[in-house]
Amino acid sequence: MVAFARRMNPPENEIPAAVAISALLARTQDVAIALIGGHACTFGLRFDLVIRLRQEPRDAMAHKLHGQLGGHPGMEDSDERLLLGVEYADGRTATNLQSFGFRGIPADHDPEEPSLSPMGGGGGGCSFDQSFWLTPLPPAGPLVVVCAWSAFDISESRTVLDGTAIAEAGSRAVVLWPPSPPWDEEPAKPPEPRVPEGGWFARVNRRDTD
Repeated sequence: MVAFARRMNPPENEIPAAVAISALLARTQDVAIALIGGHACTFGLRFDLVIRLRQEPRDAMAHKLHGQLGGHPGMEDSDERLLLGVEYADGRTATNLQSFGFRGIPADHDPEEPSLSPMGGGGGGCSFDQSFWLTPLPPAGPLVVVCAWSAFDISESRTVLDGTAIAEAGSRAVVLWPPSPPWDEEPAKPPEPRVPEGGWFARVNRRDTD
């Protein structure tokens, strides 16, 4: 369960180092998606995804947005969740479709295999925010962020971040004391979403589920 906790949340026994991140991932006439801020720990990065809507969602759509952003959509709208993924400079990939918290960690799991897990989020009106935890830290070189959201007709977009700066920030995190053992429990598995055919998410998800 130590490996499970490491994959799902930032360490509670560390003071992270701030990373200057501000990137507009996608924009249409009705919605904008940006990645802002970063807090690097010794083995991962927490960052915030911000959503800004031109018009306030009506009826049940506001409730659906929370599920689509956090990775827990209902069965009726699982195909409309926001898709987020990263590709390290060495070719390793992770997406919010592959959270180990929902599939379990196999006994032979490689701790250097990346994972991207949704954390807390919220919002209302025309503003919604969602935090993510990426582990391990990326190596030096470009860190590619891929985003798509069929609910708002956003096709796959790619944005390049400075993985070197993120890795350097992680080396400045302060470890306070040894980690406490986590609780022995796992969340339920959500429905599998549909990804754009022939794109980056389709290739990565197919490879990881074969």
